[in-house]
Amino acid sequence: METHPWSVLLVDDEARTLELLSSLLRRQGFVVTPTTTTGSAIELLRTGSFDAVVTDVIFDGRAVGKEILRAARARSPSTVVLLMTGYPAVDAAVSAMRDGANDYIEKPVDGQLLGAKIERALRGRESSGDAIDFVELVEILSRLVSTSIERIDPYTAGHGERTRRYSDILARELGIDVATRERLALAAVAHDYGKIFLADLSFLTKRGPLTDDEFREVRRHPMLGSEKLGNHVRLRDVCMWISEHHERWDGKGYPARKAGDQISLCGRILAVVEVFDSLATRRSYKEAWDLERVIEYFKAGRELAFDPLVLDAFLPKLERFGMDWLHQPRLDRRAASLT
Repeated sequence: METHPWSVLLVDDEARTLELLSSLLRRQGFVVTPTTTTGSAIELLRTGSFDAVVTDVIFDGRAVGKEILRAARARSPSTVVLLMTGYPAVDAAVSAMRDGANDYIEKPVDGQLLGAKIERALRGRESSGDAIDFVELVEILSRLVSTSIERIDPYTAGHGERTRRYSDILARELGIDVATRERLALAAVAHDYGKIFLADLSFLTKRGPLTDDEFREVRRHPMLGSEKLGNHVRLRDVCMWISEHHERWDGKGYPARKAGDQISLCGRILAVVEVFDSLATRRSYKEAWDLERVIEYFKAGRELAFDPLVLDAFLPKLERFGMDWLHQPRLDRRAASLT
């Protein structure tokens, strides 16, 4: 902990929870101000200053935690805001993250884990400056994806990081330069970022096939991710690659139905590795595929879904490392359940 202890506003309408968490955070060196109502929290934010705000999402059956988030952001945009939520309120927590919350933690809350999350977020705030390179941005986006979309669907834990790793292996094999590989790493970890902004997230854990309406909704995520990442000139390629990761070599993909070389090389790489990791991962609606089935699928998709140039680089790697890669989603799910 630093010389001047960090101050935390802790808000929960359950008095016992508030007392317990206040005690645990104080033992970790935080200065804690507890309160039980949104009104008192907003007044404290209006008159005082806090490094971090930790608040429940639901008060008296209403998802009004976002009111505290807005008050904290209005007072100081740099204030770290973490949400506490029970499982039925996960959608409300994700909605609040869209509005600027840093993270959320599910109840019952582990005090040590909460303290670690607060400290990590505060140290990240202190270490950030005006200048940021792509390597730092990749790490920031990786944390954002792991604390949002991959938290909603536990089956996808580590999906962004694995996509990043496989993309880099392919990019090196294809002779892509370092600067482009750095941008590709960012696109890889953020390729599903657009899912956070879909109106209904329940399809992510649905058992069975999507309805036509649900499929039309999920098809929006590549373009949403591209748009929400921003329009900075240095992100132009990254945003394009994100928008292309569900395009197909034969022009039957989405959202723009690009075909062949109309799709960037990095977009074609993402299309291959994203599909591979999806096949390798157990989902709520399917089991993970075995290696032989995965290899046959890619061979059958040559010059249909997938660029033959990219496949020629990918298949030898898959045959050599595929068994290890197929085990990785299970290991990442296990690791995620411990954090």
